[in-house]
Amino acid sequence: MKFAAIAGIAVIAAAPAAASDRAEDEAALTLIKTQTWPGFYRGQDADGLGAFLDPAFVNIGPDGSVSTRADELTWVRSTPWNPANFRYEVERFVWLKDDLVIVIGKGLSERQDDNGEACEHSYTSSNLLERAPGTANGWRALSSHVSGLSCDPL
Repeated sequence: MKFAAIAGIAVIAAAPAAASDRAEDEAALTLIKTQTWPGFYRGQDADGLGAFLDPAFVNIGPDGSVSTRADELTWVRSTPWNPANFRYEVERFVWLKDDLVIVIGKGLSERQDDNGEACEHSYTSSNLLERAPGTANGWRALSSHVSGLSCDPL
């Protein structure tokens, strides 16, 4: 009985630190999704992106296509990317383990549709990230899935 009571106190005492760590993790992950990851594409920084993406990284596009880490790096090296007013809004985190998380959110920007009309481009993405101590960002991307692609007239 004493052991159970002591263990319960230890768990309660540890809970605030865990919540604080989670808040710090979510702040770091938000920065990665809103600034760092898009920055690799904007700056055509294939080396930075290569260090961030896991060697087994896969991206599943809105049409069901699958691209690998090598495909992403080739695309970044060869394709300028600078959509007007791009922003990524994190909607939620799904913690699978303390070091494994799905980040769900929406990417938004202005562009022209296939007819040359101005529109707000948007998509939803879910990204699986794993804690990676010793890396520049402390996290590594394992996969990404994009869906709900739309371009609504402005």
